[in-house]
Amino acid sequence: MTDSQKPPGIIILGAPRSGTTLLRRILNAHPAIACPGETNVFSGCGRFLREEHTVDGTAIGPLSGLSFAGIEPARVRADLRQLAFGYLEEFAASEGKTRWAEKTAFNSFYLDELEPLWGDDVQFVLILRHGLDVTTSIQDLCDVNGAYLEEVHRYVHAEPIPKLAFARLWVDVTERLLDFAERHVERTHRLRYEDLVTTPENALNELFAFLGEDWSSDGLAAVFERTDDIGLGDWKTYEKNAVSNESVGKWRRLPAHLLSRLAPIVNPTLERCGYEPVKAKKRSVDDPQRRYELAMMLGRMKQGD
Repeated sequence: MTDSQKPPGIIILGAPRSGTTLLRRILNAHPAIACPGETNVFSGCGRFLREEHTVDGTAIGPLSGLSFAGIEPARVRADLRQLAFGYLEEFAASEGKTRWAEKTAFNSFYLDELEPLWGDDVQFVLILRHGLDVTTSIQDLCDVNGAYLEEVHRYVHAEPIPKLAFARLWVDVTERLLDFAERHVERTHRLRYEDLVTTPENALNELFAFLGEDWSSDGLAAVFERTDDIGLGDWKTYEKNAVSNESVGKWRRLPAHLLSRLAPIVNPTLERCGYEPVKAKKRSVDDPQRRYELAMMLGRMKQGD
């Protein structure tokens, strides 16, 4: 079978904590699709292909370095593609399936490097989730891990208030993903996490129609029957035995003073994704930060007496 005859691979795209692991498990439960836990194979390729630049614009990295040895960038990308796709095809064959899918949320940080590597014969599934729910969930993940991975840490380094940092991360990643989807409209299917967990049958009928695969509601039960396919990914998904929407809208519990700072960061991107903008409430005297500000103001007034 030639490459043109092979069924296209499937790449799940989404910001970290957007529901990519749940989507991976759904695809992996399909009889024709094999989707392992996070392989990091494409994000690894992205890191390999990323180049730094000196002040005068000189590129430093494998692509520019190998070009001095007469090895063109197109050749490097083709070799990496063959390596990465080969691993995934091997996994699919070992599972007795005809198609592979890959999900590593951190791929979204390397779209510029990966877009030419992926080429034109894969399909993309872009899952979107409300930015403030993502922000809250990234905080949970970092608390559990006790560390910030490199791609996350750069945002925390620039913005010392973690939730503001994670909101900016979501905006940057999501804007790049939306731009990517617009460049590949015919090969990209967009779905919202909220639709997936609230009306899963409708969302999945549309998804598998796009992928050209048969699907029935019976397939949803199979998602949680398999317990040997955990791999890297969202630990919360593995604790559930059914699709649940209990995490939708958790951002509404955030204090008003924090929402007032988050809203201007996320609202333009929320609206681009089709969400309603966040309406930040005015801070009240009961707000802890507002009480602190009033106490400081009174203190200064007393010092002036």
